[in-house]
Amino acid sequence: MARTTEILRADPDLAREVSARRLALASQACVVGTRRVACGGWDPCSAGADPGGFGLLVLSGHLVRSVGQGTRFGAELLGPGDVLRPWQRGGAGGSLSFEPRWTAITGVELAVLDANFARRAAPFPGIAVQLVDRAMQRSRHLAMAIAIVHQPRIDDRLRLLLWSYADRWGTVGPDGVTLKLPLTHGVLAELAAARRPTVSTALGRLAKAGLVERSGEVWSLYGQPPVDVEEPAVAAIS
Repeated sequence: MARTTEILRADPDLAREVSARRLALASQACVVGTRRVACGGWDPCSAGADPGGFGLLVLSGHLVRSVGQGTRFGAELLGPGDVLRPWQRGGAGGSLSFEPRWTAITGVELAVLDANFARRAAPFPGIAVQLVDRAMQRSRHLAMAIAIVHQPRIDDRLRLLLWSYADRWGTVGPDGVTLKLPLTHGVLAELAAARRPTVSTALGRLAKAGLVERSGEVWSLYGQPPVDVEEPAVAAIS
């Protein structure tokens, strides 16, 4: 049996520009189907053709989208609130081919914002505005990730990446910020554009310096977010 959800209840921020008197009507109109993605590699086409409309909205869980050629990849981490159109490809006839690879690092639930949803949501234009804002936010996060992986020191890259994820999905506590994400050294290596042994060594240095601690799937970040990476937080690789 297909599962459905009231998208404005599942993601209340989408209703930010819907007036209080119209919220109940909008919630009833914006019931959408959902899809579940199991942990591991994911082929979006296995679930059928592009449903049209806005695409897919991540309700829970995290995916890594990798794009590249040969053994060289760029990657982005996606999670709750992100809008995806995984069927969308570059323009036909392009000179370069960069096929995406999708990996769910947790179980993922996606809301299907198809053409029917777009029609039902049309009387409430503020919802579309919020979805466009999500798409723009994703482009900003990707630009930030590109800037981070250009940092020459891997220690800085890892701290900046972890703090950027904590800003989105972390929890502030009395001793620091915690981030519950199953980020293996291999996944972090892809996100940081580094080799896994290099990442493991750098995380060891950060842990020894009291800046990053990992316990299972929980990462704890201590101190202040890195704002000046010109001065190394820990000793560089000799």
